[in-house]
Amino acid sequence: MSAPAGLWGRLWGFVRPHRSKLVGVVSLNLLAAVFDVFSFTLLIPFLNALFEQPQLIPGNKVVSAILGTTIGFLLDPADQMGSLRNVIVLVLLAVTLKNVLVWLSGQIGAQLQEFVVRDLRDALYAHLLRLPMSWFTANKVGQVISRMLTDTTNAKAVVTELVTRSIWSTAQVVSTIAIMFAVSWKLSLASLVVVPLTVLSLQPVLRKLRKGHRRMGNEQGEITSMVQEVVSGIRLIKSYGAEVREEQRFVTRNAAFAKGYVRIGRLALMSGPVTETLGAVMAVAILWFGARLVLVEKSLDGALLVTFLIWVMRLLQPLKQLSQVPAAAQQSLASAERIFEVLDSPTETAADRGTITVPTFATSLEFEHVTFAYGDDAPALSDVSFSARKGEVVALVGASGAGKSTLIDLLPRFLEPTRGRITLDGVDLRHITLDALRSLTGIVSQDTVLFNDTVRANVAFGRTQVTQAQLDAAARAANALSFIQELPEGWDTNLGERGSRLSGGQRQRLAIARALLSDPPILILDEATSALDVESERLVQEAIDRLLEGRTVFVIAHRLATIQHADRILVLERGQLVEQGTHADLLERNGAYARLHALQFNRGSE
Repeated sequence: MSAPAGLWGRLWGFVRPHRSKLVGVVSLNLLAAVFDVFSFTLLIPFLNALFEQPQLIPGNKVVSAILGTTIGFLLDPADQMGSLRNVIVLVLLAVTLKNVLVWLSGQIGAQLQEFVVRDLRDALYAHLLRLPMSWFTANKVGQVISRMLTDTTNAKAVVTELVTRSIWSTAQVVSTIAIMFAVSWKLSLASLVVVPLTVLSLQPVLRKLRKGHRRMGNEQGEITSMVQEVVSGIRLIKSYGAEVREEQRFVTRNAAFAKGYVRIGRLALMSGPVTETLGAVMAVAILWFGARLVLVEKSLDGALLVTFLIWVMRLLQPLKQLSQVPAAAQQSLASAERIFEVLDSPTETAADRGTITVPTFATSLEFEHVTFAYGDDAPALSDVSFSARKGEVVALVGASGAGKSTLIDLLPRFLEPTRGRITLDGVDLRHITLDALRSLTGIVSQDTVLFNDTVRANVAFGRTQVTQAQLDAAARAANALSFIQELPEGWDTNLGERGSRLSGGQRQRLAIARALLSDPPILILDEATSALDVESERLVQEAIDRLLEGRTVFVIAHRLATIQHADRILVLERGQLVEQGTHADLLERNGAYARLHALQFNRGSE
């Protein structure tokens, strides 16, 4: 097949742990192929008995030895009907045994396929979890899902082709060709001329197929992304009456996707007709050449020629299947390439050079001339410097796109500074291991992330040893214990996708309980009360006040009224830190913060 050797080697790495099953499949297929050939070899004494030949076993040395050893004692030229009966019984037994072996190999082969795709999917999922945030920013959700589910399933077909089709077909071809050469090397050579012709004629098609399947894999990812976006934004679509527009977008992309697969199918279907046509030419040539050996040269028995022709015709099917394997495998190989693209992406841990595993936070966290840019874009942060002492509440304000979220993402090293450094008690964050650094930080965001799991699992998320008393204490402090106890199954109630069974305020309080339970010294708070009703906001704000006690807190402020008591307010504009100070100091300066404050409060008073 026209696939890079390295790709096959990497796929073999996932097959190797299950090689005992592979050996079993190969062995059973070889035995089944031997019994398949043997069942047709029994036609020779059958034909000789049918046409009342004096010798039921032909003079060919190899065939004579096989038949003489296995069934010679059952053949009696004087009892033609008895010999025919015995041969028929043996044919039935051989065919039955062959099919039992094929069934067993299929069962083991199916296990091998599923175990391989399971391991492939496990490896891909584990790797995805360890990729940096920048990778997820650059790749659409639909593409990630497509590689995780569709591509791993498609890659399984490589194992399917190799195990259930290629090995069985190869065993049939090898055993059949072996007996054919034993009968007549001249006829066999003439028969096999077609094989290299078939392989060479299909190579251009195979190259186009893999490129096409790789392109269609990307297209499928785009369709998955579109569906994911529509499902997530269905409320917005309905509120704007945009169903027809979204339907047309999907129909257009789906039509292009279907046309692409039609083009690929047109190429894939060429292998069968090419192989069969060449096979028919081969059969006619053998028939003419074999008739000459029987009638003119007298070097071949008629029964051997008939059986040889049957072998050749039986050979066409596995040859046809083998010729289709490369075409069928191209989609799998394209999917495998997409999978290994992800597996080859460097993980955070691979790039982590931190050595400090038990950091402390005793005095301050400092930004020293920090600049960050996404790729070749203009810097999202430019030369930002400030200090946050332990126990301070630091608020970040500024218009959308000012760089607030980027600055926050630098703290747990979701992003790394392009220039400058961030220090914790004088130690560069890059010298602290990712696990250790992130154990110091907790995040509560406005867009609360809850998983389709129990309340207990969501609050204890990331912790392996948690007592019920600890859970109750954290929930009580977060004003969440009362509603948790009222749920149908209490702590064991499943929350549904993204916590859909809870209100916005309840989801926020669970997120705060989770942060309280982890007890991080550094807290990142994306203002969590802006989208809540008055009563929910009061309960959440009380919980937040408890959460802030004794911690260094970074608050992304959307409403300036909520951060007036912050120890330090940082004002960002277009990635630059333009002002910092207390609420009163900044109002007195009558600068950027004062303008934002006036704009917001004047709007609120209208």
